Amino acid sequence: MKDIVAPYALLRHPVSLSTLDVPAPSLCTLSALSRFPCVPSHLSRSHFLPLPFPHLPALRNPVRLSLCLHSPFPHLQQLVTSSEVRIPPSPLGPHPRLQPFAMTSISQDEDLDAALYPIAVLLDELKNEDLELRLNATRRIKTIAEALGPERTRGELLPFLADSIDDEDEILLALATEFGDFIEEVGGSPHAYVLVEPLETLATVEETLVREKAVESLHALSATIADLSDTDSRTLHVDHMFPLLQRLASGDWFTSRVSACSLLPDIYRRIPADEVNARTEVLNLFKSLAEDETPMVRRTAAVEIGRVAQSLNNLDPTSIRNALVPVFADLVEDDQDSVRIVAVQNAATFAGVVMKQKTGDGANRVIELVLGFTTDKSWRVRYVAADELNALCDALGSEPTKKDLLPAFVKLLTDSEPEVRTAAANKVTAVAQRIIELLPSEIVPVVEEMVSDASQHVRSALASNIMGLAPNLATSEAVNTLVDVVMALLKDEVPEVRLNVISRLEKVSFIMSSEKLSRELLPAVVDLAEDKNWRVRLATMHHIPLLASQLGRDFFEENAKLGDLCISWLGDCVYSVREAAIANLKAVTEVFGIGWAKDHIVPQVLGMYDMSNNYLLRVTSLHAIGVLAEVVGSETVEELFLPIITERAYRDPVPNVRFCSAKTLNLVIPYVRQDVRESKIRPCLLSLVDVNEKDKDVNYFAQQALQKLGTCPS
Repeated sequence: MKDIVAPYALLRHPVSLSTLDVPAPSLCTLSALSRFPCVPSHLSRSHFLPLPFPHLPALRNPVRLSLCLHSPFPHLQQLVTSSEVRIPPSPLGPHPRLQPFAMTSISQDEDLDAALYPIAVLLDELKNEDLELRLNATRRIKTIAEALGPERTRGELLPFLADSIDDEDEILLALATEFGDFIEEVGGSPHAYVLVEPLETLATVEETLVREKAVESLHALSATIADLSDTDSRTLHVDHMFPLLQRLASGDWFTSRVSACSLLPDIYRRIPADEVNARTEVLNLFKSLAEDETPMVRRTAAVEIGRVAQSLNNLDPTSIRNALVPVFADLVEDDQDSVRIVAVQNAATFAGVVMKQKTGDGANRVIELVLGFTTDKSWRVRYVAADELNALCDALGSEPTKKDLLPAFVKLLTDSEPEVRTAAANKVTAVAQRIIELLPSEIVPVVEEMVSDASQHVRSALASNIMGLAPNLATSEAVNTLVDVVMALLKDEVPEVRLNVISRLEKVSFIMSSEKLSRELLPAVVDLAEDKNWRVRLATMHHIPLLASQLGRDFFEENAKLGDLCISWLGDCVYSVREAAIANLKAVTEVFGIGWAKDHIVPQVLGMYDMSNNYLLRVTSLHAIGVLAEVVGSETVEELFLPIITERAYRDPVPNVRFCSAKTLNLVIPYVRQDVRESKIRPCLLSLVDVNEKDKDVNYFAQQALQKLGTCPS
């Protein structure tokens, strides 16, 4: 009598047999489950999933059937034997799609592969109602593929996934991601084409993220095969990717046509040169997509036209002038401003390719189209044109920039819309560097007028960029004009404008006298330092170290107000400002040195502790001591800082001050001598961990400091 061992996974959740469509022999074997005493009565046949193995042949004679359960329930992990069972032949034969779920005929003394159980569980989870389980299983389809092998992955797993593709966006996104690196699992580059079909399906779905990931995976597939094998690349791109592009480009739903636009440049580039008809057809497809009735498709065509031009430039340069320039013209003159905006954003790439060819007609037409951006009826298009002006200058070259783009830029600086003027003002320095000899006559007069612009955003943008003009000005008249502009902006009523000037003052300080700086700068800094908006005060403070390095120690000593400001910020009502003020004092000390800090900063920090009735100021003073200890030297720490902590702060009646004293001692330990640590710091810390100290925070920070004291090298 023949022995049959039927391996099954006992699942925690039932699986629908009607969904699995299990062939007849498997169903017959399932019917024998009732004869096994190990199966609890509450479990139905739907809890049992046949593991992956070849189909059970039709048997005419009775067999002794054994059931091998691979179960998450340890007490059911066993092999039991039933009575004799006759298994009738399946009228349908092996089910091609459900091979992973069919049965096998194996000898009882053969070992069952232990890896089959987790694979079966993953297959089960692909159909689970729980989204997280399905997502986890989808992210591990490589594991399933490795267990099945390349042939069964191509013939069974991929069709199974294609037939049961989930409509949840998270699952589709995971699937599109996995397929991007699935070449080895399907048998390498000769068989990579089998991934095109499932990725095509994903490239047509409604969810943008899924489509983009599917297109990205198709790009990765194309690039990988092109690098691995010329023969396989020809097969993939001519026989599969090119037909894929045709299907997507002619799809009824706009989503497929959008994906076609994104795929087109790479497919064109990798179609062999002898496939002239295919390449011509790809170009014709791009033309039709650029004229599509749906704006979303035309917009994507505008995004990709630069990459298409780059592909043509390497393979068929004449087609750029004859085929692509007219397409580009249609896109930049589109009725929808959303399409024109994208065309402007990608114009630099396209124009750069055309200008390098140095063909008169094509180059002149592109320059004409680019100039049209700056006078477009939509302010949004003009805004993007101003924003892209740097890239357009580089693409067109020096002569067209001076002759054509500079007048257009001046128009943008005086545009009727403040948003456009703001975008143009942000490009003043970048454009000026490309037309230095024309700067005094063309740009500086316009900039002078913009100081009184009605929009504060324009003035703020101008203040951020005007400083970069200084190194490029050759005439004294232009320099004086720029200084007047800077001084006017320093007096602007809007804090952000004045702040932008101060933050970039180092770029013009070399053309301004110290007297003028002192007269104009100091009032502006004081006003900003006392602004009611704490963010303005905070931003002003960040620029003080820069001013210190630019203006020098003498300037600070002559204008004591700046030093007083640095200290006054320690008493600000906003914690972030106080914290930044401490870092600011450290930075200024690093610029001016320890001597200056001992004369101007240390006495005021210590005085704040002595004269304050507000515990927050005492805490701030302690924080400042801890930070300044890093830069003032050990002598200052031992002589000036340590006494105020070891004699007063650790005994303060406010617990917050006491634990801050412990934290500060922790910070200053590395900067004092060993004998001072033992004679002054350790007794203070021991008193803070004593049983008489009831505050847990004080105990905690004191204990931390003691630990550091014990590990700190002498």
